[in-house]
Amino acid sequence: MLSLKSLQCFVNVVQSKSFTRTAEHLNLTQPTISKMLQQLEDDLAVPLFLKPKDGRKRQLELTEIGQKVYQHAVALLNAEQNIFDEIEDYQQLKTGKLRLGVPPLGGQLLTTALFDFHQQWPQIELSFLEVGSKGIEQALMNNELDVGVILDPFDREIFDCTELVNFPLMVVLPKHSAWAKREVIDMAELKHQAFLMFPENFSLNQIILDACQQHGFYPNIICRSSQWSLLADMVQQRMGIALLPLYYTNLLDPNLFAAVQLKNPSIPWHLVMAWKKNSAHSPAVQAWLQVVREHFQAFHSTKG
Repeated sequence: MLSLKSLQCFVNVVQSKSFTRTAEHLNLTQPTISKMLQQLEDDLAVPLFLKPKDGRKRQLELTEIGQKVYQHAVALLNAEQNIFDEIEDYQQLKTGKLRLGVPPLGGQLLTTALFDFHQQWPQIELSFLEVGSKGIEQALMNNELDVGVILDPFDREIFDCTELVNFPLMVVLPKHSAWAKREVIDMAELKHQAFLMFPENFSLNQIILDACQQHGFYPNIICRSSQWSLLADMVQQRMGIALLPLYYTNLLDPNLFAAVQLKNPSIPWHLVMAWKKNSAHSPAVQAWLQVVREHFQAFHSTKG
């Protein structure tokens, strides 16, 4: 079995043409250098250096096969150095990839955090999977993502998480609706309303359906969209009502819309940044989670 140390010794002797300089460079004794070169020749079963003419002093001229071994040895040592350089770059976030699951409803929350992360570590490649919460959970289970935004409730036996946001759902109405000045609206009161809903694969969609059925009705759904702004536009056109998180209703024009908190039940829009339990975090993932914690701690402070 060839050792990289013996190859390093061999290459240094060839390049320096000196046992003394090689010994100093590798912090070894000259007899050790001679022994390592002899062992290398024995392992390879070929002479690497021409035999001394005077019978005493080793001649530092390579044989024909010694030249070929030298070329391969240089390539092997360069490959070894490349491995360590790659590891160092990986650890220092000079290379790497972050695979992030981002739901259509909630991606806007990450904009500032993503910008901060990219500013600090521009060499890290960002890869997004833009699907609903259930799709992100499945991708995390399949190890297709490092981390992803999912909606609570989720299986805490499978995932760990760090908190993002928790906003109540609001009933979005036209500004001059009869209910516009209400402080709360019970779910049961929405029984005969036309609903503008999210797609069927959205976790929030199922949570809303379950709440309706608990009050004895299935909503009259006239349209589905993953775009909250489109749902709001349809509300403005009096096509129906929409249930949106307070985060988004705060972005609506108060001259056009009213947002009344849903009660009985209150439905939280509780998002977390999750990852599969017992998974080893790469340096890029660790750095991203630190940015997320700092950003959303500041977010909650501002909100408070």
